[in-house]
Amino acid sequence: AHFARVGISAVHVMQDLTRPLNPRPRPMQTSQGELLLESSGLRVCGRRVSARGAALLGVALAALCGSLWLAAGHGALPAGPPAAGTSKPDVTAPGKDGVCSDRETCLSIVDAFLERQPRQSFMGGKGVGLMQTFGPDSFDGGPCGDKMCKLVEPCPNYEQTPHCRFDVYDNALAAIYLTRRGRLEEARSVLKSFLYLLYDDKGGLKLLAASYTDAPAKAGDYQGVGVADGAVDTGNNAWVGLAFTHFAAETGEACYARVARDILEALRHDVSCADDEMGGFAARGPPYPHNYRSTEHNIDVFSLSRALNSSADAESAATFVRSMWGHSKQAPDTYVTGTGDAAHCDATIPLAAAAADVQFWSLLADADPSAARKNASVTFALRNPGSARYKGGEGRIDGLWQIDEDLIGSPGGEGKGQELYGFRFTSWGNGIQWENTASAVMGLVHYQQKYQRDAPVAGLDEAISRARVSIRQLLQAYQAVPASVLGGNINAYIKNDHAADYPGGSDTGIGWTYLRYPHVAASTWAGLLLLYQHDDGAPVDDAANPFAPPRKPVPSKDKSDADDSCLPSGGGSGSKGGGGSPPPPSGGGGGGGGGSPPPADAACKAHPGCSALTGECCPTAIGMMLECCGI
Repeated sequence: AHFARVGISAVHVMQDLTRPLNPRPRPMQTSQGELLLESSGLRVCGRRVSARGAALLGVALAALCGSLWLAAGHGALPAGPPAAGTSKPDVTAPGKDGVCSDRETCLSIVDAFLERQPRQSFMGGKGVGLMQTFGPDSFDGGPCGDKMCKLVEPCPNYEQTPHCRFDVYDNALAAIYLTRRGRLEEARSVLKSFLYLLYDDKGGLKLLAASYTDAPAKAGDYQGVGVADGAVDTGNNAWVGLAFTHFAAETGEACYARVARDILEALRHDVSCADDEMGGFAARGPPYPHNYRSTEHNIDVFSLSRALNSSADAESAATFVRSMWGHSKQAPDTYVTGTGDAAHCDATIPLAAAAADVQFWSLLADADPSAARKNASVTFALRNPGSARYKGGEGRIDGLWQIDEDLIGSPGGEGKGQELYGFRFTSWGNGIQWENTASAVMGLVHYQQKYQRDAPVAGLDEAISRARVSIRQLLQAYQAVPASVLGGNINAYIKNDHAADYPGGSDTGIGWTYLRYPHVAASTWAGLLLLYQHDDGAPVDDAANPFAPPRKPVPSKDKSDADDSCLPSGGGSGSKGGGGSPPPPSGGGGGGGGGSPPPADAACKAHPGCSALTGECCPTAIGMMLECCGI
């Protein structure tokens, strides 16, 4: 999902500049009586009518629609662009039809979604193993034909790479949610799956790959059929450390704090840039290291270090985050995504999009205490580049607030036609990305509580309400939160027509898109948001902020160093306190790094028909059996 999950650096996003920069932003309905022309016909009051009907209705009906909308109590139409420097979202408040009715009902939907998510079957049991990130199956890409709208089942890219992803970040976030929700045994099962992939059979810790598959893998595997993405990203591992930290604090089980400290120590050893003026941590460690430093990754490490009382690491990461303010020529009132990648702990800052998570996660983590910077960053984020006030040029990249219409709805038809409010992934993107939106709303509530009185942001309260209601509408309609409600498939995304009704999901603007699949991260962030504050005026529970220090004390280093009860058999003493060794693969024996390596005859040279090739052929590293294998 983010720079942390997919290994995208600030310099890497430059590769996407070969594609046109949002050549035709999707028209957004910013006032309910406004006429919007699209390639598919005329829209009046949010409804599409035929060309013939438009000719008959004419301007009179347009005026009537505006009057009726006002009479229905939707408030006055915008009088024009706000004064310079303001950021009030130019939208009208959504109705609360189709919203999950109360906090517990909404959270129960999240609970049920996580409970039914497919798990890695090789871990050997119901509720054990990492959760599948997207799916199972899609929410349908829309009625524009198979070529442009049909989505691959049971998960994205399955036709090209016949496996689904089990992402480390999504599962760490789920473990934090389950801990905060009080579902401790479910959280423990996720953490036990991590333990299996973290510690080898000699008890040594190996940092995690970004994503795994349903095939067997073990600690230290960064390629092979069990690995979907072998990048050892700093942010992902910091999130896992946070999951262990929150669980250790909540349960008092010191062994889980030991794991979190082991992860932080490994990150310090592999990717620290503490001897550099900017400080911080590089974004990716061995076996495929990268030199760039990601702002988002350092927010994650800052939060982990602070929770573990590792002040030097926390200060180093915070120093880097603060140093990333104000370097963007396109969006000077934002934190940039990070540095270049040319040299060790690279200090150059290339052109990059303004990313929503960088703005809002730095806010939630309090990595930079400057109220003025927070005010400017939030003000930027609440600008709406899709509004009629922006006709092109710089307006397309000014702001992150967006409005989407769900033209498809859930498989049962719920939610179709709803207008939804939230944030796009970056200032180069298009369409609301719901994982970012849920975490952004939490960030806005944090701003409201901490800064709004002394550094007010216009439109803040309205934005919180509208986006949170939209998330609750999605939970009710879809019984999960999809990554995007915009239809279309990867072919539609490649076409890069943001004005299309089905543009190929929510385009990040930096090289990939989010399609209409159930999404663990989006659903889990929604749950955390509703734990944090369910509705306007409700109490705020700071313990639901995953970046905040746990509400209970984390077991001390002395206690955690003395407790190996949760570690695999090669590194610990068994079942006392921590729930025993992590689960072995199906049919395997014992803990401590089990898993099955690729078959011994997978090598291309072991098969006469493939002998001219190198590497693994039978199967390949992504599980495909080549024709030359003769099997």
